[in-house]
Amino acid sequence: MFPDKFEYYAPESIEEAAEFLNGHEDAKVLAGGQSLIPLLKLRFTSVPQLVDIGRIKGMDAISFHGKTLEIAAMARTADIGENQEIRKKFPILSEAAGLIADPLVRNMGTIGGDICHGDPANDFPAVMLALGAEFEVTSARGKRIIKAEDFFTDTFTTALNTGEILTKIKIEDNKSSGRYLKYTKYAGDFSILGIAVDLSMDGTKVRRAGIGLTNCGATALKARKAEEFLEGKEINDENTAKAADLLLKITDFVDDDNGSTKFKEKLLKYLFKKAVKGIGGVPK
Repeated sequence: MFPDKFEYYAPESIEEAAEFLNGHEDAKVLAGGQSLIPLLKLRFTSVPQLVDIGRIKGMDAISFHGKTLEIAAMARTADIGENQEIRKKFPILSEAAGLIADPLVRNMGTIGGDICHGDPANDFPAVMLALGAEFEVTSARGKRIIKAEDFFTDTFTTALNTGEILTKIKIEDNKSSGRYLKYTKYAGDFSILGIAVDLSMDGTKVRRAGIGLTNCGATALKARKAEEFLEGKEINDENTAKAADLLLKITDFVDDDNGSTKFKEKLLKYLFKKAVKGIGGVPK
C-alpha cells in the first residue's frame, strides 16, 4: 500500500525547519522513519507536509561536555549502543539501545524519533525517566528545556507544542550504574513490559534512584514513590521487595493476549529485582 500524497521538504538547518513548521501547523517531522513511514504506508495516518531533518549537519552528534552527555536527536540507535563512552558511563543507555527491535531498525531508527513518537511500548522513554534526562526543543520562537518526567503526557502524546522539534537530549553523569530489562514474546518485538533502573551508590546505601517503566500504562511512567523509598537505604531483599510493591501502585495493566494483570504484576516485580541485583556497585 502507498501513502497519500504529501509535500516533501528537506531543510538544511534546524532554523529553516522550525521556520517552515511555524507556517505549516499540520506538517510532520521525519527522523529515522521507523514508526512514521509504516503508518503512512498503511494509511493509518496522513500528513500534508513531511519535514525531513535527516540531512541537517550535526543532528546525529554524540558528545560529552564536562559531566553532561549530549545526544543530538538524529543519533542512530546503533551508534548509541556502540559508543564506548556511553557504555562506560551510562551502561543502561547502551543496554536499552541493543534491545530495540532488530539491526535494521537500530541502524535507521533515531533516539529522537523513539522518544517523540510517544509510544508506551518504546524503550528509550523509560530510560530517559530513570536517568533524569532533559530535552532541548527548538521552534521559530527559540529554544526551551523540557524535563523527561514532564515530556510524556499520554499515549502517542508529548509536551511538544506545534512547531517544536526535539533537537538534543542532555543527561547528567550521576556516577551511577543501571540496567534496562524487558520481556517480549518474540525477538525484536515490542515490550510486553520493561523497566529501567539506575542507581547511584554512596557506600552501601542508595544516594540517587531512577526508575522508569515501559508499557505499564498509557505512557512511560516514572516510579517516584519507589525512587524516594530507596534513597538513603541499603539494597537488601526486604527493601527491594517493598520498592517493587510501590511500582504496582502506578501501573495500569489490563488482561489481554500478552497475559493477565496478575501475570504482568509478578513479571514487573521479577524484572525489577533482577535489574537491581545486576547493577554494578550494588551489594549482592
